[in-house]
Amino acid sequence: MPEFEPLYRPRLQYPERALRLRREGRVIVEFQIGSDGAPHDVRVVEATPPGLFEQSALRYAAGLRYTPDIAADTDGLVARERARQRLVVRFEMRGQA
Repeated sequence: MPEFEPLYRPRLQYPERALRLRREGRVIVEFQIGSDGAPHDVRVVEATPPGLFEQSALRYAAGLRYTPDIAADTDGLVARERARQRLVVRFEMRGQA
């Protein structure tokens, strides 16, 4: 799976419930990068612990932005439309109020 570096990363919002419970976790999300540079078809592959961080991770991944159309293959087609990306979103208490 090719990896592309985002041009823009939104601020990751730590879920209030997880802060109250003082829980950390991680979510693996998968998505396609469209020719517009935006993630499409964002979905959760795995979440640990389940039920706390998924929505925040989905919002974060959907807010990423990549360079449009930089992944053209040798035929000039946009390979990015076919490429699925996986991203591990980590939620750590360090630095949280």
